[in-house]
Amino acid sequence: MGATIKQDRASLLSQLGEAPCNVEDTEEMFWLREADDYESRFQLGNALARQYRFREAVQAYQKAARVRADDWKLFYSLAGAELTLRHFERATVAYHRCLALGAGEKAVAYPLGIACYLQKQYKSAADYFAQCLPCGDEMKIAVLYWHTLACYRAGEKPELLGGYHADMQVGHHTAYRLAVAVFCGEISWEKALAETKRAPNSLNDAIALYGLCGFLTFCGERAQSKQCRERLLANEEVWPCISYLAAWNDCLNENSENYG
Repeated sequence: MGATIKQDRASLLSQLGEAPCNVEDTEEMFWLREADDYESRFQLGNALARQYRFREAVQAYQKAARVRADDWKLFYSLAGAELTLRHFERATVAYHRCLALGAGEKAVAYPLGIACYLQKQYKSAADYFAQCLPCGDEMKIAVLYWHTLACYRAGEKPELLGGYHADMQVGHHTAYRLAVAVFCGEISWEKALAETKRAPNSLNDAIALYGLCGFLTFCGERAQSKQCRERLLANEEVWPCISYLAAWNDCLNENSENYG
């Protein structure tokens, strides 16, 4: 029998399924576990989340909240971990706790939009994404991406696309811009798809390909959309990425509809 391969990131199925998690603590995490103060428990949760060990991260954040429950940043991290684990009701409660503790409405509107999108509440998702504006271009391009995808599925006109222009300063969010450029008709989906193949990057590809999936489905090109999604889901190393989780979620919904 072969030796167990040491992993440095938890797999999707170890967090959203029943597979074992073989990721070990770092030395830093060992010492954080030895402490019982608020900051140590909070940082332990963050360290676990960086290893994609979101189930354990939730537990660490909850322990931190027992020491101190007035820091909205803690509940924001807890909500993000719960959202990744598809615990939508718990995530929503935690995000509203953030608001009660003084978090900005725009900061919370974005993940609440994601939570609605993953639950197929597309009109509500679009409304939340719209609440993120005005904002800087780096955030705005992500908002335009998700708002448009939500509108496609809600049967609504993606009104926010009018705010896109080719000179937006999107920083590292180039994959969102690539998809939005397709939504706006600035480039063809074929050209965008070729761009993802020219310089492969798992995270950027997941974002761009999911955008193309949504656009192609909207255009009736379901076979092409399915091919993009299959390629996206092959990049499992970036599974906590929202676009990856959305694609995986779409598969779950389709299987439920087909076999439910």
